[in-house]
Amino acid sequence: MRPVVRDFFTGFGNLFRKPRTVVFPKEKIIIPEASRGIPRLKLDLDSLEILCNGCGKCKTACSENCIEIRRETDDKGFEVLEEFYMDLSSCIFCGNCVDACDRKAIEMTYRHMLADPDRASLRIEKMDLIKQADYSIREFWGR
Repeated sequence: MRPVVRDFFTGFGNLFRKPRTVVFPKEKIIIPEASRGIPRLKLDLDSLEILCNGCGKCKTACSENCIEIRRETDDKGFEVLEEFYMDLSSCIFCGNCVDACDRKAIEMTYRHMLADPDRASLRIEKMDLIKQADYSIREFWGR
């Protein structure tokens, strides 16, 4: 009998609370600070160059093999990053690529809504991974 009374008062109390669901897409939830969304490549703020040198540590750390890197040799004989692709259709957003990068060239963003009927559009190249940095979390939810 005790559980029945307890459940009655719990249900009665819920009548006066705000609902926990949101009407999507009119309302959006605030993403917690430690959440992981689409990874992005960071730029050096002084030279506006990509911090990634194409060493490939993120590629080996990726358990889903969703990162492709191609390096080339420049005029001075140094190897530089030529292409960097990430296949978000197979990415599990684990953050292993962020942890493996010695230069801290990759970070996770808060952007997580990736619905798209075309799977090929989820293969993102280097310049699109840089553009993820155009806005902060507050600006993202303000859109």
